[in-house]
Amino acid sequence: MAAFYLLYKIFLARDTFVMRNRIYLLFSVLISLLIPIFSFTINQEPTAIVNQFALDPVYEFKTDLVGGMEVVKESFQIETIVVLFLVYLLGVVFSFVRISKHLIRILKTISANEIEVKQNFKIVSVQENTSPYSFFRYVFLNPRLTSESDQKHILLHESVHVKQNHTIDLIFVEIVKVLMWFNPFIYFIQRSLIEMHEYLADRACINSGNDRIEYQNTLVRNIEDRMNFALTSAFNSSLTLKRIKMIKKIKNSNLSNFKLLAVIPVICLSILCFGFKEIHMEKSTLLSVTKSDYKFPIEPGKSVKITSVYGKRMHPVHKKVKFHRGVDVAAPMGTPIYAVADGVVKKVNLQFTKGKGYGRFIIIDHANGISSLYSQMASYSVKEGEKVKKGDKIGTVGSSGISTGPHLHFEFKKDGEYVDPMKYLSPQIEK
Repeated sequence: MAAFYLLYKIFLARDTFVMRNRIYLLFSVLISLLIPIFSFTINQEPTAIVNQFALDPVYEFKTDLVGGMEVVKESFQIETIVVLFLVYLLGVVFSFVRISKHLIRILKTISANEIEVKQNFKIVSVQENTSPYSFFRYVFLNPRLTSESDQKHILLHESVHVKQNHTIDLIFVEIVKVLMWFNPFIYFIQRSLIEMHEYLADRACINSGNDRIEYQNTLVRNIEDRMNFALTSAFNSSLTLKRIKMIKKIKNSNLSNFKLLAVIPVICLSILCFGFKEIHMEKSTLLSVTKSDYKFPIEPGKSVKITSVYGKRMHPVHKKVKFHRGVDVAAPMGTPIYAVADGVVKKVNLQFTKGKGYGRFIIIDHANGISSLYSQMASYSVKEGEKVKKGDKIGTVGSSGISTGPHLHFEFKKDGEYVDPMKYLSPQIEK
């Protein structure tokens, strides 16, 4: 919406093609609402996604990574989202109540005053100290505040608003304002649209044979501001000086309409930036792999036990609720650790601080975009770049990172996303 409005202000606002500008402003609101709804399908060849495990707290901004876990800040995020949503709803309700009050007052004014039918519109004789305005086929006018000569110009002016259905424009924009009350550009567009309405009515009055100077004098005589309602087209407003300038302005050449071509790149850029794109890629998924394709990294035994699974948990050391991105398997020190599937050893951590983070760990890259991580190890049996088979020994259980005892912390990643290892492994081990 900002892009369309700025394009209007730079290229179109000073032109005399006011009907074109009216249509453009309405179009800019409508297309701004529709572009984010558009869905585009892009077919691409499968691309390899490199799995990178979050290992170093230095690179985890706003994240506390310890032993494969991150601080769960979901509760704070949910509270923030709820607060923002409530603020948004409060704004919507306030905007809706405001516009409803204006509508009710207009309807009460219609029912409480005398109405004179003239041509294809109805004149409502009001008693309030208000500028003339129109609402659909109704023209509201206080006969005491204007001379007969001025009334002639005013009624002609307001009849143009009625004939060109300017009220529909205003209602459409007001509805968008209710839903997008936080967006400043909808207010800018509304103000510009009201300008176009006034220019259109002024031009119709001049083209109908009214004396240009006399009509301008009518504008000047009604220059003081008075109360008006939303949803209405007012004869008098702070646009008086601009309207007089527009009346005097020489009509632009038709070549000025070529400026509209500038909207094409704006639409294209907006679609690329805000149009939702679905990328269809023929990727293999972990769900297509059976549990029999993977071996659990530790053999069952009396002293082997799963102590923590994937998901939220209370951190055993920090005593805080954190998200556990893998599985912890407690086992005696030195218990063999096996590769869960065929692959290539991509990382053997030789630089670590005892009692911190993951400690010793290994990362193995498997087929189909799958990687596995084994941490808290006591020793290694493989080297970086070495090919391993399912069931090959890669190291032993230890307590080299932050932990309460010897265990293996194991993680799975698929196409860059953490997944629950227990969905794809059959440990046959107690929890």
